[in-house]
Amino acid sequence: MWRIRLDASPSSLDIARRTLSQDEHARAARFRVDEARDAYVASHVALRSILAAYVRREPADLVFELGEHGKPRLADARAEPALRFNLTHSADLALCIVGTDGAVGIDVERVASVRNLDRLAERHFSESELAEWTDLSSEDRQAGFYRVWTRKEALLKAAGLGLSRPLERVDSIGGRLDGARYWLRDIAVGEGFRGAVACERVPTAVRCYIWEGGVPTDGS
Repeated sequence: MWRIRLDASPSSLDIARRTLSQDEHARAARFRVDEARDAYVASHVALRSILAAYVRREPADLVFELGEHGKPRLADARAEPALRFNLTHSADLALCIVGTDGAVGIDVERVASVRNLDRLAERHFSESELAEWTDLSSEDRQAGFYRVWTRKEALLKAAGLGLSRPLERVDSIGGRLDGARYWLRDIAVGEGFRGAVACERVPTAVRCYIWEGGVPTDGS
C-alpha cells in the first residue's frame, strides 16, 4: 500500500503532466476546480511512477485499458500479468494498492458532515450493518458511517464493479460480495479520514510505503 502526498507544487505538476496520456489530460481538463484537477494529476503521475518501478518501464510508456465497469488495468503484454492495482483519493490524500494475490480494491474518504445521514444508512446499509450502526453513540455515528462506506467501496473496487451493485448487497461486515468472500481490512490513514482495503485472496504479506516524488519511504 502506498500513501501519496498530493501537495506537489504547481511547477512540479506542470513537469509531471508530461507523463500522462491524452485520455488522462482530457480527464484532468474536465475538473473546474484547480485543487481537484491538481490532485487528479498528482495521484495519476504517482500511480504511473509506482507501477513503472514494478514492471521496470518508464512511467509515460505504460498503457492502460478499462474493464467492463471502468476499472483500469495494465494493457501492455510485456507488463506483469499478475500485477493488480487500484487508486483512490480524497481531498489532499491518495492511496494506491499494488499486489499479486488477486484483484485488489482500496478506498479513502475524508470524514465530513453529511446531511440526512440516517436516511442514507437506511437506504444503503444491510440489516446487520444498520443494526450495528444504530447501536453506536451519536458521537460515533459519523465515523461509523464512513467505515461501512469505505469497506463497501473497497469491495466493489476489488471486484471491478464500481457502483453497479446496490450497496445494501455489499457485506462490509463479512467481506462478501455476490457470494464471494474477500480479505477486507480497515486502514489507518490519519485523522479526519477513513480507509479500507480488499483483496480477492489473503495476501502473503502487506507492506506500507509513502510516495514522495518517486522516493519510497517505509511507512509502517
